[in-house]
Parts: sequence; C-alpha cells; structure tokens
Amino acid sequence: MTKIRWILYGICLCALCIYIVIWQCREKPLAYVVDKQMIETAPFGGDFTLTNTAGKPFSLHEVRGNFSVLYFGYTFCPDICPLGLSNISNALASLERDRDQFVPVFITVDPKRDTVELLKLYASNFDPAFVMLTGTDKAIETVKDQYRVYAKKVAHGNAYLVDHSTYVYLLDREGKFIKHIPHDMTPVEMKRVFVDLLTKKA
Repeated sequence: MTKIRWILYGICLCALCIYIVIWQCREKPLAYVVDKQMIETAPFGGDFTLTNTAGKPFSLHEVRGNFSVLYFGYTFCPDICPLGLSNISNALASLERDRDQFVPVFITVDPKRDTVELLKLYASNFDPAFVMLTGTDKAIETVKDQYRVYAKKVAHGNAYLVDHSTYVYLLDREGKFIKHIPHDMTPVEMKRVFVDLLTKKA
C-alpha cells in the first residue's frame, strides 16, 4: 500500500511540473510582446546640452554626420569605467582609416565630483577624441532619463561609490539610438560591431 501511495505521489508531482512548464510557456510570449512593445514605442535617446572639458556647452547635434559612442560613468569608478573606456579606445584605434567616423562621448553620472578640470585630467588616460561631459544635477538627470541610465550613490567608508548601468550606446549619424553593447566586450569584438555599422549604414 505504501508503494502505491508513493507511485501516486510521484505521478501527481510529475503532473504538477508539467502544468508549471506549460503555464510558463504560455506566459512567456505575452511578456515578450509587452517588453518589445515598450522598447519600440517609449521615447529613447535624443539630443542634449552638457558642458565639455573646455567649459563650453556641447550638444549631440555638433557631431552629426558621425556615429556616436556614448558611455555613462564617473571618474572615481574603480574598475568598470576604466575597462569600458579602454575597450572603446582600443576598438576605435584599431579602425585606423575609419577611426574618424566615430565620436566617443563620456557622460558623468557623478557631477558633484566630476568637474571640468577633473574630467580633463581623466580624459588623458583614453582616446584623445573622447568628449568628456558634465553638467548640473538636473541636466545630468535629464540625460539619464533620456537614455534610461541607472545610477545610485552607495556609501563606501567615509565617501561613496556610484552603482550604475554599464552599457555602451551606439547612435547613428543623425544621433538616433541604434543599439547598446556590453562595456566588457573585447576591443576585437567591439571593432566588429563598429565595422558592421559602417557596412550597413555607410
């Protein structure tokens, strides 16, 4: 009798698992449709005006005609930002004659500490073409909202770090969002992405 009971228990358990799998398979397409619709219909990206390392206003429309490579971060970032900016710099350098088709842009998510002077010093570590931008808290928040960038201060000893999203944003020659790629993509892989953009959207 005990054996039969265990068999029935096993059958019920299998039936429950099958039901859960079927339910998940039915629900996933709906979630996919909703997410896809949100991405395609919600406003994303756009022009902005911030302050460059010369202390002058910079707007995205100034680099129209070239592809833009946007990265959001901050100078006190211990590892993620240096890696992302280095990968972008090395990928662009490897393009050689097509190098001038891309304009790399760094936007701080920590305007309180990232002054014009500090950004100018920080820029010396990466591709000389990098446009380093800061601005008022309100201006930075506006751009973060435009590009759906997450950034939040996290206490670290007597100071703070900033937990932030790490995607690299690619914009076409008109300043419109194309796609985003991981910051830790190797320079070789990133170069392939850049070359593909040149091929498809020359």
